[in-house]
Amino acid sequence: MLLLFTPAVRRVPPRFSIPPTNHDVMPGGSVNLTCVAVGAPMPYVKWTTSEVELTREEEMPIGRNVLELTNIQHSANYTCVAISSLGMIQTTAQITVKALPKPPASLIVTETTATSVTLTWDSGNPESVSYYVIQYRPKLSENGFQEVDGVATTRYSIGGLSPFSEYEFRVMAVNNVGRGPPSGIVDTRTSEQAPSSPPLHVQARMLSSSTMLVQWEPPEEPNGQIRGYRVYYSTTHNTPLSAWQKHNTDNSQLTTISGLATDITYNLRVLGFTSVGDGPPSDVLQIKTQQGVSPRGVKKPPGSNPIGHSGPMTCEVTRPI
Repeated sequence: MLLLFTPAVRRVPPRFSIPPTNHDVMPGGSVNLTCVAVGAPMPYVKWTTSEVELTREEEMPIGRNVLELTNIQHSANYTCVAISSLGMIQTTAQITVKALPKPPASLIVTETTATSVTLTWDSGNPESVSYYVIQYRPKLSENGFQEVDGVATTRYSIGGLSPFSEYEFRVMAVNNVGRGPPSGIVDTRTSEQAPSSPPLHVQARMLSSSTMLVQWEPPEEPNGQIRGYRVYYSTTHNTPLSAWQKHNTDNSQLTTISGLATDITYNLRVLGFTSVGDGPPSDVLQIKTQQGVSPRGVKKPPGSNPIGHSGPMTCEVTRPI
């Protein structure tokens, strides 16, 4: 009798030889997910997502299945399933759509000086961002925003600002896709500083032999609200300003100084001040009065002053060389 022996067929449960991989895609992008499974017998391979069958049962391939995804707009998980008579296995690939970051939240001003503003904010994004961009400009300006790029923290101080000026600020987050939309705008005013320029166009004239009228215009760079002016005057030019006589006035732009000596040259300087301090004084202005009185009993020519009034008065205003 002849006995025939058939070799035993090796039976192997399914396993993935090439599992699908995760992908990051841009909005509207495309990707192919490849899934390869082996075993004995060879398994069928199909795709599903969120319990939705993506491969029709009658078209289920053996061993290898490629899922083509196009115009991807949302992140999702895709599951590859391998099935044979010896079992079923599955593995999942994650497709992440890289969107622009959301606007930062809770932007506030935490500190101001005369020339700087400190801002803080929250990321506003569940995922990490690459960096932030701060935009700022003077309030009501028709010019575009200035930018501070590459800010790595959620707190930043911007310097180089003008004193006592209103600015508006906003922040944007940046990731590897690009810049996200800006946060809401916050505005603030920088603090005051002492004026950095003197009053302009200082003038003086004598109202009488001992009373002087002084006029001026505000400083070009007041750096705050001018609270008043100080008028310094002295008969000596080379003494320190602290040794000169001082006449304080409010925020008006003229004043009178009385009790002056006659026939003397006065040196005159004016400065403005804010709540923070004094600004620089103006250049020295010199004024000299000369008064003549008509002799008693001499007949006055037509057009002369009436009796009881002082004679003609002249005034010299010079600036020292």
